[in-house]
Order: sequence, then C-alpha cells, then structure tokens
Amino acid sequence: MKTFRRFVYFLGGYKLEMAVFMVINTVSVTVESMRPWTMKMILDNANINNQTNVYWFLGVLGVVVVGGNFINSLNLFLADKIKIPLSKHIRETVFKKILDLDFAYHVDKNTGSLISAFKRGDGAVDQIFGAVFQEIYWTIIYIVIAFGFLVKVNVSIGLALLALFLINMVLIFWLIRKNLSKRVAFNKSEDEISGIITDTMINYDTVKYFAAEKKEQKRLSNKFVEWSKNVWDYSNTFRLVDITIGTVSAVGMLIMLYIAVSGLNKGLTIGDVVLVSGFVTSIHFQFFHLFSQIRNIAKHAVDLETYLGILDNETTVKEASIPKKIAKTMGKIEFRNIGFVYPKNKEKILDGINLTIKAGSKVAFVGRSGAGKTTLVKLLLRFYDPSKGLVLIDGIDIKKIQKADLRSMIAVVPQEPVLFNNTIKFNLAYGREEATMAEIENSARQANILEFIEKLPNGWETEVGERGIKLSGGQKQRLAIARALLTDPKVLVFDEATSNLDSESEKQIQMALEVVSKTRTVIIVAHRFSTVRDADSIVVLSAGTIIETGKHDQLIKQGGVYEKLWNLQTKGKDGVDRLI
Repeated sequence: MKTFRRFVYFLGGYKLEMAVFMVINTVSVTVESMRPWTMKMILDNANINNQTNVYWFLGVLGVVVVGGNFINSLNLFLADKIKIPLSKHIRETVFKKILDLDFAYHVDKNTGSLISAFKRGDGAVDQIFGAVFQEIYWTIIYIVIAFGFLVKVNVSIGLALLALFLINMVLIFWLIRKNLSKRVAFNKSEDEISGIITDTMINYDTVKYFAAEKKEQKRLSNKFVEWSKNVWDYSNTFRLVDITIGTVSAVGMLIMLYIAVSGLNKGLTIGDVVLVSGFVTSIHFQFFHLFSQIRNIAKHAVDLETYLGILDNETTVKEASIPKKIAKTMGKIEFRNIGFVYPKNKEKILDGINLTIKAGSKVAFVGRSGAGKTTLVKLLLRFYDPSKGLVLIDGIDIKKIQKADLRSMIAVVPQEPVLFNNTIKFNLAYGREEATMAEIENSARQANILEFIEKLPNGWETEVGERGIKLSGGQKQRLAIARALLTDPKVLVFDEATSNLDSESEKQIQMALEVVSKTRTVIIVAHRFSTVRDADSIVVLSAGTIIETGKHDQLIKQGGVYEKLWNLQTKGKDGVDRLI
C-alpha cells in the first residue's frame, strides 16, 4: 500500500489533467458500449419494416464507430500527456536520491541491479497507470453498462453475468497469487543473469587477461539452469489461466445465450438476442483482459516497490541544518581524536588520529595497505562521518558545511580514475564547465598531457570510451590530474595519482606539483615513496593509528617503520641495497 500511496502522491501533481482524462475515458467506454444496443435497434426496426428508424440508428452506429475511434485516440493522447511527464518526474526524483545517497550505499550496490531497477521501475509506472486508469477502469465501466442493458432485457441474464463476474474475480485473484510467487523467483534469476552479464562486460579486460571467456560462458550457462526452471514455472501459470478463466467464461457465455435464445418465444426479439450476444462475446474476452491487467498491476507492483523503495534509503551523512560558509578558504585541516568503524562489518579502521595539516603545506600519508590512509581522505570528503572525533577545515567542523561546498574546496585524483564515455574536453572540464579553453589547455599542460591531446586526430573531441578504456592507465591519470587542477581547489588530494606514470612523466608531474602546491594544501597518499620525499611532513600510519611523523630525512634517521619501508622499496632496483 505504501508503494501505491507514493505513486498516487506523484500523480497528485497532475490533478487537472487526470480529471479531464477520466471524463474522456468514461465517454470513450460509454460510446463503445453503445454498439450492441444500436445493432439491436437496427434489427428490431428492420423486423417491423421501419426504414426511417433503421437509417437513423444506422447513422447512430456510424457516429459510435467513427466517433469512438476519435475519442479513443484523444483518450490515449491525454493519457500520454500524464504518463510522459510523470515518468520523467519519478525518474529524476529517484536519480537525485541515488546521487544524494552515501558512499557506503554505492559501495554495497550492484550496478546491474540498479540499472534493472530503473528500467523495470519506469516500465512499471507506465504499465500500472495504463492498467488502473485505462484498462481496468474501462473494463469495469463496460461490464456495469452491459449489466444494465442485460438486466433490462432479462433479469436472469443480468444475474448470470453478475455471478460470472464474481466467480471469475475469485479465480483471478487466486491465479494471480500463484503467478506472482513464480514471478518473484523468475525476477531473482533474471537479476542474477543480468548481474553476471553486466559484471563481465565491465570487467571484460580482466576476462581477456586470464583467457577466461569459457569460464564466463560456463558461469552464465550454469545460472541459466535455474533461470530456465523458473521461467517455465512462471510461463505455465498463464496456461492455467487459459484453462480456468477460459472454461468458466465460456460456460457462462453459453448459459446467458441459452437464456436469451429460450426467451424468443417469451417476448424477446432477435435484436435482444444480438444485444446479448454482442455484450456476452465481448465480456468473454474482457475477463481475460481483466486478469491480464490485475496481474500486470501485481507483477509491476514488485518492480515499482523496488524502484520507489530506493527513496526509502536514508542518507546517514546528513547535511547541516544551519550550514556555515567559509568566507575565504585557507586549507588548514585538523583531525581531532578520530576513530572510525565501518558501519557494515563493524571493522575498526582508525583509532585516536590527531593530526593538524597547515594551510599551504604538503603532507604525505604512507603505510602498508589497510593502514587507514584512504579512509582519512574519505572522512575529509564526508563520504563517511567518523565514529568519534571531529574533522575541521579552517577551524570549522566539516559536518556544519554543506557537502557540495566542502567538496568544491577539495579536488581528488584517485588511484584508478574513471572517466565518462564522452570526449576528452568533457572529462577534463567536468568539474568546471565554465572554464575557458585557455584554462583547460593550461591545466592539461601542467599535467603533461596537452601534447598528447593535440596530436590526436580529433583532438579535444576524442571519445575516451566507457570508463576511459581507450586511454592507457597513465593517460587517464594525467587527464584526472588536469581535471583536478582546473577546479583550482584549496585542498588537492593525490591518492596514488602517479602510480601508473613512467619515470619521466612522474618527474614532470612532480615539477608541476611544486608550482601548484605553493598556493594550496596538498595531501599525497602514496606507496611509491619517491613521490613523498619533498613533503613538508610525512605521516606514517599502521593499523589505524599514527606511529611516526616528520620529514623524509628525519624519519630515515629514526630507524623506525618508515625507514624499513623505504629500504624495502628502494632495495633491489639495480641489484643492490641503496637509499635515494
């Protein structure tokens, strides 16, 4: 019920359009219902040789048929005038919700499932609207009108129609329950099939690396065993419908026709029999149609519930009720007694982190994998909130700053940049669309990628492919660096940003960083220690705590964890142990 209340809530924005549509809808079904009556009147008047009335009712039939087509077309047009903006409104609302949801939500979600939810959900909006306000409404009004005509002809025929309607409704709801239970199992198998296909398409390069084409085909084939069973179980419920609804409706139709024919000697006319025949024949198929549409609602209600259910997900990283603005960002960052436990698995990642990063300084986070380096960056960006403690920028708790404002101060170059399936220019200017071409070219020059771009046949309009697949790892990273520099942030974060660059490119990037670092705070998360030697401060993390801080030379002399990691990394490059 919650799903339908929400659906009606969205429809509430189209009250006037719905009122006009329902009026025309009622007129449409009423006109359509007049056909058997006009045929009765033509035959009855022809039987008494009243040609004038015959021609008059023939004209009425013509108006009913031709006018009915026009009214029905208008009815469909008015329905589209509601469904199209309604679909757009709901899709935009759900899309906005997904964008607003926390980083944790997206980490745990399967992309294929979300795409399926959008696809099925949008189809459910169209199908449920059509089923409720067009098909079922139309069918019920038609049966009510038919009941009125049939009772007038013969009360027994009307009562037979009422009994047939009630019996079929009981059967319909019983059959729908069976159908939906099979539909749920089928949907689950379908999602798993979709997930395997999507996962393989996204990671096709990994499949190629390991020559795992047959493995993926086998994985899909194995899943199709369960899918085939479920699809057959689901399909067979429709055969059950054909047998039950078809048999009961046919028997009911024959009973009503028998009563009508038997009444020819008791005052009923040939026209009455034709009227009964016309309504009864149509109603026979209406019951199938009614089952189909009620089942449509029930079937798509599952899809609509999943779709609109996205709106029920709560954003745990909430916006400040009264947000604060930083008049002039300096870039001072403080981590005060930070502790963090991942919400899902309750794993402790950080504990007792106290760190101050001066504005305009360059700080490096180093340590073994899992030490908590990247988690600190995620807390700074408010992808998560700390379990305890505070993160501050320029003395203000970042929880009191709007997330969009906070993230506009910070630019991140991730370890594995993901690009949009669009042009190089689109991707580079993504964070600052209003940038001039000169500014775009300058950021590309700083990131040592301008020359590469200008040599491409299509230059800035070169398509990079899905997730940037047409570019090498180093090219993607340099493009991501240029994208970050273009936003001119006060805080610049490099999360293994030079890990895929060759030595020459890395050196050029480091020279560029020397220039851009003078006016902003720079945080470098690194495994390659060659990128952190010149940092103002190196922070060594282990098991979620800070164990050493200092400059490179100081830490080397201390003989602690940093010195061991440094020796481990710089050992064996040319066959000898050495310090660089």
